[in-house]
Amino acid sequence: SEADRTLLFLGRIHPVKGLEMLLPAWKVLQSRFPDWRLKIVGPDNRGYLAKMISLSNSLGLQRTEFCGPCYGDQKLQVYADADLFVLPTHSENFGMAVAEALATGTPAVVTKGAPWAGLEEHGAGWWVDVSTDGLLAGLSAAMASDRDRLASMGRIGKAWMAAEYSWPEIGSRMFQTYEWVLNGGHPPNWVLVD
Repeated sequence: SEADRTLLFLGRIHPVKGLEMLLPAWKVLQSRFPDWRLKIVGPDNRGYLAKMISLSNSLGLQRTEFCGPCYGDQKLQVYADADLFVLPTHSENFGMAVAEALATGTPAVVTKGAPWAGLEEHGAGWWVDVSTDGLLAGLSAAMASDRDRLASMGRIGKAWMAAEYSWPEIGSRMFQTYEWVLNGGHPPNWVLVD
């Protein structure tokens, strides 16, 4: 039967993003999970896309699509249409794509190259070692999950993003931070003081 579930990578096609770990992991996953496809969305970075397409071809990858970049509402729709988001990054100071995926209700598998331990604490995804084996373990668990479980994790992630990263929450934290700076007392728990 045709693949009707989507694993999404969305980001710059750049060495730091870890596609050279994801593609070999997909080589193993594609036969285990014939109902899944891998969709890679994002702009080329200095010819790295050609290298990744070449790697994909040499690995004999199936159900793998390189889609180019998308923006705005179209990007949000791509996240929302995916069943699972993956960020196999080597190093990320935040990982905006993870927050965007979660905000649209899509659970995520993210390497420990990005600071997303909260995925497992909240039950909105998997936080895995920065390696092909780490990705393989996390993606296997995620892709073996039924639609209801992933949808439930997606709802949890969406609520988490609304609670922690919505404009009202950001505004409230800014206000409390300035109040502490002006008046002293105990710092808010999001302020680190050496």
